[in-house]
Amino acid sequence: MVEEIKSAFEGVKTEVNGAIETLKADNAVAVDGLKSELEELKSQVAVVKDAADKLEAKNNRKTMSENQVKGFNATLAEAIEKNADSIAKLGRGEAKRSGFVLDTKAVGNMTEAVNLTGDIQRQYAPQVYALPSRKVHLRSLLPVGTISTGLFTFPKETGGEGDAAPQVQGSAKSQIDFDITMTDAPAQYIAGYVRISRQMLDDVPAMTSFLQARLLEKYLLAEDAQLLNGNGTAPNLTGLTVNAAAFSGAATVDVEQLVQAIAQVSAGNYSANGILINPTDWAAIMNTKNTNAAYSLPGSTVVTTDGSVSIAGIPVFQSTAIAADKFLVGDWSMGAQIMQNQGISVQFSEMDSDNFQKNLITVRVEARIAFPIYYNSAFVYGDFGNVA
Repeated sequence: MVEEIKSAFEGVKTEVNGAIETLKADNAVAVDGLKSELEELKSQVAVVKDAADKLEAKNNRKTMSENQVKGFNATLAEAIEKNADSIAKLGRGEAKRSGFVLDTKAVGNMTEAVNLTGDIQRQYAPQVYALPSRKVHLRSLLPVGTISTGLFTFPKETGGEGDAAPQVQGSAKSQIDFDITMTDAPAQYIAGYVRISRQMLDDVPAMTSFLQARLLEKYLLAEDAQLLNGNGTAPNLTGLTVNAAAFSGAATVDVEQLVQAIAQVSAGNYSANGILINPTDWAAIMNTKNTNAAYSLPGSTVVTTDGSVSIAGIPVFQSTAIAADKFLVGDWSMGAQIMQNQGISVQFSEMDSDNFQKNLITVRVEARIAFPIYYNSAFVYGDFGNVA
């Protein structure tokens, strides 16, 4: 019985081994077939690539030959080479004249592409050279706050009656009355925009940053005009020069007038912390001369090594925001404030008018601000009197 089982097992084993060997042989044949096909495909790809490279090179040479325009120098050099023998004979005295006709292009416009060797490629500067900006804006002198509505209302003390006083025994104490007025400062939009082609925006480096900076400067210039000289009639803000106290001093010398203006602010219990004048008036102060025609700044004027000027300890800010021959002295931190409903923003948009059709981009700058002036007497506005 055991022998029969062994014999059967050996028969099965022989069949299995035979099947395995057959399978190996079949797989080897299949793998060899795949390898052969891959090698053939590689050979075909190489042939196609070589043909494509040759065709591309041929087309490139043809295009260059068709599009190349010879300049005068190249044409002249070619003509000299072709007529080298006749020119040499002329040099040896064997001929009286030598000439040739230049085969140049037909009459046309003189351009860099035709008359200069090679192509001149345009290279843009890495920045846009913008016009200079104003050095001092009123926003840099005033505190800035935020509001959530379009109208800022603040209670303002405008007067009152009575004062505190010592009490006489058994008598009534002194009564004090404050007059409080609710004062409105409406928020107004200050805005502007420019339209620019998408191509210019894409092709000129730094154009985006240029537009952001220049539109911001344009906004600040308009804001300066409103904060300083706005007449209060919508959509205008109410400006400082309209509400400031008028200069009441009697001095005629520029620096003396400013010192008296500082005293006038202080007399109202405010603390002057800034003097705003035009650069031309700053220069006039710097050029002050004594009776001997020698430059001599008044003792109250101090100039630091960086050119900063202070008068009676109050810094002087020169800005073209204020007209020449005018001055504004004030308690800038306490007297007024910029309240923003919407801060200054610069936005780019294609969704404006027919921009989409014309590939234009609109760039807008705007802000919505109110300008409450809490204390009119915290500012003194005057005229130097040097201009008739």
